[in-house]
Amino acid sequence: MNTGTTEPPRRIRALHTAETVTVYQAYAPALGLPAARDGRFPAAWKRTRMTWIKPRS
Repeated sequence: MNTGTTEPPRRIRALHTAETVTVYQAYAPALGLPAARDGRFPAAWKRTRMTWIKPRS
């Protein structure tokens, strides 16, 4: 499907300062909506499925 844009289907979205990097993670609605509403992840969220970003130093 051509949407007429050059936006890649996946990309890393982040903000940074000289001291910090904040990376945004997208979640399926079944996880993201309850997390945003309740301030914590629902029971269906699994810590073992997390991805860690390892910066180079």
